Amino acid sequence: MTPVLKMSEVNVAFTSGWGRRRARLQAMKNVTLEVAAGQTLGVVGESGSGKSTTGSVALGLRRPDSGTAEVLGRPAAERGRALRGRVQAVLQHPHWSLNPRRRVGVSVREPLAVAERGLSREEQRERVVRMLEQVGLDAATAERYPHELSGGQRQRVSVARALITEPGFIVFDEAVSALDVSVQLQILELIRELQAAQGFGALFISHDLGAVQRVADTIAVMYRGEVLESTSTEEFFTEPAHEYSRRLLAAL
Repeated sequence: MTPVLKMSEVNVAFTSGWGRRRARLQAMKNVTLEVAAGQTLGVVGESGSGKSTTGSVALGLRRPDSGTAEVLGRPAAERGRALRGRVQAVLQHPHWSLNPRRRVGVSVREPLAVAERGLSREEQRERVVRMLEQVGLDAATAERYPHELSGGQRQRVSVARALITEPGFIVFDEAVSALDVSVQLQILELIRELQAAQGFGALFISHDLGAVQRVADTIAVMYRGEVLESTSTEEFFTEPAHEYSRRLLAAL
């Protein structure tokens, strides 16, 4: 089966500073990763390790300087109309994807209106209500504004917005790090339940090893742009192969 995400020898570099202080930062160094349908790959590491850049490349927001990145069998940076709505993201702060001046139902419906233009307004509304119910929110939530919801409810709305188009691949970038621990657990369980029901593949980027352990099937450890270790979640937490991985676990 074709992986939903396949990266091969991906390199990405950024330039920072001016004049003599101008420096080149290698954000990704020969990164090779795969994500299977229905599976979650957790990407862990310290800040600046290249996790979010990896997510940007997977979403097609950043072209590799070299190497290849394919999502659902197509170049990630050239998805076009064929994969409209098939690739989604859930970000750290819900307000990044929710317009405070729009009712929740409008925000959830927006990706669906773009991806499936043949649906009538009534069909779209029914899909929105059904999706909100799937993430544990009632139909009345569609008429509320983001500021009227709790942080956990807003993140559930963000998940609903990402899943409304039934994507094949989702990037979760620090999706629970801004939430209270009890709410984190609810969202992580929700992600697992919805993945089992819809079968999407996922990239779960986080500095929180506890969250990754609950949601990921496999784990890639990044350090200064490189993947130091890629293994099953069970093996990572019981017998990490790299010294850096052991230090991360000791910090946990």
